[in-house]
Amino acid sequence: MKRILLSAITLFIVQFASAQANTTMIDDAPYNYEDVEIRPEFPGGYDAFMKFIGTNFKMPEYEGNGGTLKVAFIIEIDGTVTNVKVVKDLGEGTGPEAKRVISMSPRWSSGEFRGKKVRVLYELPIKIASQG
Repeated sequence: MKRILLSAITLFIVQFASAQANTTMIDDAPYNYEDVEIRPEFPGGYDAFMKFIGTNFKMPEYEGNGGTLKVAFIIEIDGTVTNVKVVKDLGEGTGPEAKRVISMSPRWSSGEFRGKKVRVLYELPIKIASQG
């Protein structure tokens, strides 16, 4: 009987610990940019961000027809940019170059949801013109 009771208590503790770990992981998940109450902002605003991209993006040898590549990244609570990923790549080095430029970004203002600073997922489309 003691063995069954001890097994049940152990199972309960393991289940409780697992539930706590999952809650922490969910709380740490980034919010979508559109969903936060106070959106993170690049120093100087959107126009300054576009100027930063335009100044720092060095067009690789690209012979494609142009299009839009997409980069996603997380703006952390402290405003740093992390987890830069190319979601849609046009090839010929355009994706890695976009990733390099976004990774150079200075700190942003942080996003907030319900009065608490949160991590925010930002997706940036970058239009590439045909070079031919």
